[in-house]
Amino acid sequence: MKTAKDAPRVYTIPAGQPFVDVLAAGIRDRVGVEPLALAGVTVLIPTKRARRSLTEAFLRQSGGQALLLPRMIALGELDEDEILLYGGLGDDGPDTGDWGLSVPEALSGLQRQLILTRMVMARDSGTSPDQAANLGLELARLLDQIHTERLAFDGLADLAPEEFAEHWQDTLTFLNILTDAWPKVLIEADAIDAADRRNRLFEALGRAWTDTPPTGPVIAAGSTGSIPATADLLAVVANLDNGAVVLPGLDVDTGNDAWTVLQDHHPQFGLARLLTHLGVER
Repeated sequence: MKTAKDAPRVYTIPAGQPFVDVLAAGIRDRVGVEPLALAGVTVLIPTKRARRSLTEAFLRQSGGQALLLPRMIALGELDEDEILLYGGLGDDGPDTGDWGLSVPEALSGLQRQLILTRMVMARDSGTSPDQAANLGLELARLLDQIHTERLAFDGLADLAPEEFAEHWQDTLTFLNILTDAWPKVLIEADAIDAADRRNRLFEALGRAWTDTPPTGPVIAAGSTGSIPATADLLAVVANLDNGAVVLPGLDVDTGNDAWTVLQDHHPQFGLARLLTHLGVER
């Protein structure tokens, strides 16, 4: 693994190399190959599938020896129990403090889709069930995007150019389903949107590790930080005394002049944005 900078500690595994195998080898090089050495390591990995792949990589490299695996947390499946288990890994054990663990459950995707579809049909009786379902799906995607980017609806009325203002007002009337009616649905259900819940859980884990830094190594690997809440959590990990972030396939060869003007459609743009967020130069 190559380092992008010593502190915050950010590394990369070059494109074309087997990511999980190189990662597993790098972790073993860092902590040693004794069967118990990995037990004190925490690895944040993007998905359950990636967690399975990393598990298999450790087992391949063990040469058939029994070993305790690291704690592996799939960011896509993070919940309060894992924050309680892994959030307080300091010498004094967990101190939940104000980590924000009272996070409501999220409505299921299907439940949200059905409610939004009914709300669309109630708003316009001329809408067919198929049209309402499609519009409900688009509203759900918009909700996810707004939560993911930590945006608000406050400025929607001012987004459209003047020549489209009248049409935009019609759109805003339709979006009132989200701005006015949807919050009431969530309050009544004592629930929140899934993307909002994910943000709150990531923020809670970041607070937990800031308040009670883990004593063992913490490695966040494979994420590009495309979700702002994930990028914030990666920043916490990169600045822990025993923390490190391992990026997939960062281009370390492109000249700085070209690197600084990457457009958002470039495959390295997300990594460039993450490095800026982390305060790291290539």
